[in-house]
Amino acid sequence: MEFILVIIVIAVLCIIFRISTDIIIMGISILTALLILAMTLLFIYFFFRLLFSRKIKACFLRIDKPENFKFRTAFYLVDGTEYPCIFPAESILINTFYKKDKSYTVWLDRRKKYVFDPFAFTTCIIGFLVSTSLTVTAILLYLTAQE
Repeated sequence: MEFILVIIVIAVLCIIFRISTDIIIMGISILTALLILAMTLLFIYFFFRLLFSRKIKACFLRIDKPENFKFRTAFYLVDGTEYPCIFPAESILINTFYKKDKSYTVWLDRRKKYVFDPFAFTTCIIGFLVSTSLTVTAILLYLTAQE
């Protein structure tokens, strides 16, 4: 949401300073393309972390804020060790998604010391597919516009 507000403020300032509409549209397009590319790289990273993770059964413990995270996340118990989920917990749906002491299939990344729970797994797969599709579409649109 903040991104859209920033774009609107920049566009209004450009109009006030009489910058051409073509340049404004080109700038917004470039910023959007860079965001799509950044999102794609992020999901590619998580997708490969997921590929090299080990599928294992884990018990959900609680929702808490880890020391090095900014957001609250789910904690799972795997072989006597607690691991946080890599993605934040959906605070609105905590009571719906997470059931205390329930066993879940998670993907454990021992090297990074976190897990991908079923919700993070779904987010990674869908995010990877959507962001890759958006990147390919943006590249194809750019190439057809050049002709």
